[in-house]
Amino acid sequence: MKSLYFLFTFLFCSSLVYTAEPIVNIPNLPSNSELELYEESEGIFALKILELYKMSIALETQLRLNGITPKTKIIQPTMEELEDMDIKILKKYFNIAISLYNEVLKSPNSDRQELLETINELNYKLRDTIAIYTIEQGKIRNELLDLMNKRLMEIEKNNSENLELAINQNFLNCFDYKDWFSVAAISKLFVSNGNDVLKNDPGIGVQVSLNLCRIIGFWENFEVKYEYLAPKFFTEYKINERSSFREQWNSNLNNVSGGGPLVISKSPNFIQGLNVFAGYFWANANIYNSASGSMNWEGASISFDYFMRSPSCKYPVELFAGIAIYHSFSRNLIFSSNVNRYEVNDLGKTHLAVNIGLRYNIWRSPF
Repeated sequence: MKSLYFLFTFLFCSSLVYTAEPIVNIPNLPSNSELELYEESEGIFALKILELYKMSIALETQLRLNGITPKTKIIQPTMEELEDMDIKILKKYFNIAISLYNEVLKSPNSDRQELLETINELNYKLRDTIAIYTIEQGKIRNELLDLMNKRLMEIEKNNSENLELAINQNFLNCFDYKDWFSVAAISKLFVSNGNDVLKNDPGIGVQVSLNLCRIIGFWENFEVKYEYLAPKFFTEYKINERSSFREQWNSNLNNVSGGGPLVISKSPNFIQGLNVFAGYFWANANIYNSASGSMNWEGASISFDYFMRSPSCKYPVELFAGIAIYHSFSRNLIFSSNVNRYEVNDLGKTHLAVNIGLRYNIWRSPF
């Protein structure tokens, strides 16, 4: 009986000596929902693989210290694997660790304290490896950010240059733009014979022009122009050699004409040409603050204006100067008054005026 007890005690102690206990425990593989979380975070995924790799090294070391060559080969994770975030990679390193774990369970016992010291040393090395990996990752990301910032600055510079070029081209493209709608301020002075009775100062007026080439279907620069002018007419009556008096007239002149510009020359900085218009006019006048005195006149008109302008859309203005001829086929220009010897002032059928003005092109288009 005593011999049998000794035998059982020996066998139990032998099992404690020769049956190995793994130095680390391998946790179960995460569930599918947990695996999805690993896929969403690059940092968590990388740390999980490094943790399995650390456990595999610990178990391999335990086997080698026990004089056993592991059947399972350890593979060091690559940077690509750590950044790939593929569940298959995580399962691969889990299978390596669990395989080494099972080999340790089947192996004889070893010096646990020596293993713990080795594992601690590996832990320190692994911390250094993780720190180096983190620093390298941060360095790579900083380099990528620097490259991205440099690229963004280059793109911004190119876009600015392209935008400036497009703006400049757009300004120069007005070189061939059509003027669809414009208004102008004009000052006009009649210079024809007034028989020493009729005189005038420069009158002011306004012109409105509309391009109708789309409607009429020919001459792409054809315009219809309306002009209103308020001439400053005066009649001066000489009573005798020492005395005379003057009357001012409230005058209105309306003119509707058609025509357009004839470009003489073009350059990137300057366009010049001649505006030619012909049409119909009508005019009337009466003496200020007097019931007497009248003028009614109508007929044909023709005008020639030299113009110059910049081709830039930035400056849609045009300076012009020229002459206008007014002619009536049916009646003379007559200023009537109740002053003796000046009841009828017949000034003839044709009169000439000079003018200067500034046009503003409100609507320009290349089409």
